[in-house]
Amino acid sequence: MKRSSAVAKVRSCLAAIKLDSDLDAVGDDTPLLEERVITSFDVLDLILHLEQVSGRSIRRTQLVPGSFRDIETIARVFLNAEVNE
Repeated sequence: MKRSSAVAKVRSCLAAIKLDSDLDAVGDDTPLLEERVITSFDVLDLILHLEQVSGRSIRRTQLVPGSFRDIETIARVFLNAEVNE
């Protein structure tokens, strides 16, 4: 999947769980948990949305520290985004 498409899908998932947040101000490399853009509880909802968007289940091996660091990482790990577009 192209990087830009994967990033857009991740942003869409985040928008679905963070209805009151201004995600336009969040960069693709902004640390989401550290900057409190999402909480650990939000990660559970995000996993469900990512599964719906990708059409496949997320494997337990993908759920490692750092998998939800930022939008770019989420796109790469869960939506198989190409590093170089």
